[in-house]
Amino acid sequence: MKRSCGSPCRRSGMLDRRLFLGGAALASAGAAGYAYLRSKHKLRQTAPGSGALGLPGPFPGRVIEVHHPGSVHKLHRNREAIAQMVRTGMCRLVGCQEPVEAWRFFFHRGDRVGIKVVPVGKPHSISSIELVQEVIACLLQAGVRPNDILVFDRYKQDFLACGYPYFLPDRVHWECASSRYDEHQLRLDGQPHGALWRDHRVAGYDPDVYRWLPYAAPVHDPKDDRRFRSHVTTIVTRKVDKFISIPVLKDHRSAGVTLSLKNLSHGLVNNVARSHIGHSYYTHAGHTLNQCGTFIPAVASLEPIRRKAVLQILDGLVGTYEGGPGNWNPTFSVWEYRSLFFATDPVALDHVGWRIIDQKRRQEGLPPVEQMGLDAHARLDQRPLPPTEQFHIRQPQHVPLAALAGLGVFDLKQIDHQRIDLG
Repeated sequence: MKRSCGSPCRRSGMLDRRLFLGGAALASAGAAGYAYLRSKHKLRQTAPGSGALGLPGPFPGRVIEVHHPGSVHKLHRNREAIAQMVRTGMCRLVGCQEPVEAWRFFFHRGDRVGIKVVPVGKPHSISSIELVQEVIACLLQAGVRPNDILVFDRYKQDFLACGYPYFLPDRVHWECASSRYDEHQLRLDGQPHGALWRDHRVAGYDPDVYRWLPYAAPVHDPKDDRRFRSHVTTIVTRKVDKFISIPVLKDHRSAGVTLSLKNLSHGLVNNVARSHIGHSYYTHAGHTLNQCGTFIPAVASLEPIRRKAVLQILDGLVGTYEGGPGNWNPTFSVWEYRSLFFATDPVALDHVGWRIIDQKRRQEGLPPVEQMGLDAHARLDQRPLPPTEQFHIRQPQHVPLAALAGLGVFDLKQIDHQRIDLG
């Protein structure tokens, strides 16, 4: 069964499961919002409050924050405190007394469950190993078999650098979509160029599930039609039934913030560099291109992603408030926020996280992320930008646009942000 998404679309002999955002609609999305173009076989969308799993899930607008002052000390995590935070957060999210009931609300024996981690920002601002271990322990207690659990990320090189495989229980699997970063990002097998054998830990991307968008990176060959497509990893389309996303509370120099939604886009598909093209390509013209605002919701709304991303756990133990996503940026700055966030709604979660990052930036004498970017600074006549600021805009436009795409709740008046203080 073909599962192509985007334009041009492929036809299937059995069933067309297609949802695509037209190029013209995306081009005007920042001003006019999203226009959904549907094929004759309409996709199921999760209605707010319907109780169905998948984005925005059974608890649209609900964000549970659990804070524990003893969870981090001098950048070292406390596993016992994190376990207490997870138990409390999951029970409050679902509305039950026993943690195992909360986990069984989402996961059952026989489910193949993925756990998407974020290693970018190592060594401190990543999906904490202790948190990943606790999530696995809770899945096992809920009855999920260890060989049905798969921990994964996009790049194997980054995944290994953080040491995730060395802390996983026996029989819990791990894979990655690609071997390592490359400039073109178009190979569907994910294998390194010139490899003589296939790395069985590298899953690659599904040729039939992709988002077509009308822009490409300058390095791409104009004759290569792959440049307009971003394909979903086969880990999501073929190897798991559901997955848990564990993003990190982080600033991002192009998207503004990189929280849940960006983990569901840039972390799950190939050909993502076309969404943020830095000044190195356009120095002569004095401008850059940043399409994160439309790219992120377009990818996150792909059917396999929005159906299988059933739980979001935002790691705010150690956050990044400037210079994100990685420590290669000279302004990279982290702080011990000591909170975990639980939600099924990635839009509400990201709006809450965005405000927390801006609050920390104000405390450090920095402007909010939406006032960063070359154009914003030019209009506001602010002090010189740091050297890492290279994009014309850095507004997290993808968050409200994702709400228009039906992925969650953006309006703060409709967001139920509950903070629980432990310890």
